[in-house]
Amino acid sequence: MTKLFYYLSRLIVGLTFIFSGFVKAVDPVGSAIKFGDYLSSFHLSDFSFIVIPLSFIVSALEFLTGIHILLGIRIKTSSIIAMLFMVIFVPLTLGIAIANPVTDCGCFGDAVKLTNWETFAKNIVLLIPTLFLFINRKKFVNTISILNKLTFSFASTAIILSVSFYSYYHLPIIDFRPYKIGNNITEGMIIPEGAAQPEYETSFIMEKDGVQKTFEASNYPYNDSTWIFIDSETKVISKGYEPPIHDFVLTNDEGEDITKVLLEKSTPTLLVISPQINKGTWGANIDSLKSLNKALFQKGFDTFFVTASTSEDITNFEFSTEAGFNYLTADETMLKTMIRSNPGLVLIQDGNVIGKWHYKDIPNAKQFANPTSFALKQLKDKNEKNVIYIIILLSILMSFLILYKKNNSI
Repeated sequence: MTKLFYYLSRLIVGLTFIFSGFVKAVDPVGSAIKFGDYLSSFHLSDFSFIVIPLSFIVSALEFLTGIHILLGIRIKTSSIIAMLFMVIFVPLTLGIAIANPVTDCGCFGDAVKLTNWETFAKNIVLLIPTLFLFINRKKFVNTISILNKLTFSFASTAIILSVSFYSYYHLPIIDFRPYKIGNNITEGMIIPEGAAQPEYETSFIMEKDGVQKTFEASNYPYNDSTWIFIDSETKVISKGYEPPIHDFVLTNDEGEDITKVLLEKSTPTLLVISPQINKGTWGANIDSLKSLNKALFQKGFDTFFVTASTSEDITNFEFSTEAGFNYLTADETMLKTMIRSNPGLVLIQDGNVIGKWHYKDIPNAKQFANPTSFALKQLKDKNEKNVIYIIILLSILMSFLILYKKNNSI
């Protein structure tokens, strides 16, 4: 029974840590944004410079801890690290669940969304097998050579860091967000028939004889005109159903909402996304974007520059670059969710996301001769590269799994 629970514990803890680390590694910018939200909520914004390195470190450490536990390699060390994670995150997630400074813990990135209380419950459940592994860590014996252990650790580290660095300097190799290529933005905004509606509760602050009192709708003094209304407060007691895309609103410089018009365009439309212009990486990129904008204009296609920057920043940017863009404004969080690059390019047609590019991969005008065809070819090439990567990863894991089976016991 103990042996069975030991293997189950390794399976549960190992897979959980592997998954948690991997989904963070494929989106290091998203993980950094979440860490930044935590720092802001705890009034530690001065330390925001650590969020990118922290994103790389946490994702790699989680992945390496999980894969070593799963395969029984360096399990004494990895079980200690796993226990340290739990010692830190169990009380931390309890505090977050109570205070509710952020609505999503981000423990599984954008792959799986959990509420703060669900995250705490998950950690309590995970604590049991982690504690069991920690207590029994000295009972595990294997005869894998030091060289093979080092080789495995090095290969695993190289794999997970290569994922993080590629996703950081290009775009996530796997996109878990609602704006991923192939998704339809309009469909993502639909609220299904019969979906739960938000519920609100309003309280009224009244005054009588110099004394203020709060009333709910159920005990409001309708028949007592001596109470004077002072103020009211409305709070959400149940959010109801929220569609995956709920904040995609594009406004032009005249304040008009052109979202519907843009999503219904049957021709390709290029969106140049920059959540904050002053934080964008421009330099030579602006020349590439200007050339692309000109080429698309000549073909009769629209290009819009979408930002959450102030009108003053937009004016200064246009004055200094003479880019000639049509500017739209949108919510900053939505833009950061849409693409992990500043600037970044998103190509849409009939409301479908058909292409996304990091500023390091801006296509040239010749490649964009047929935007839709080029975007689909790039997607095909990316999928093929991902398949090759997965085959290499599985081959490495299988070779060490065979080695593990031959050389360990408990």
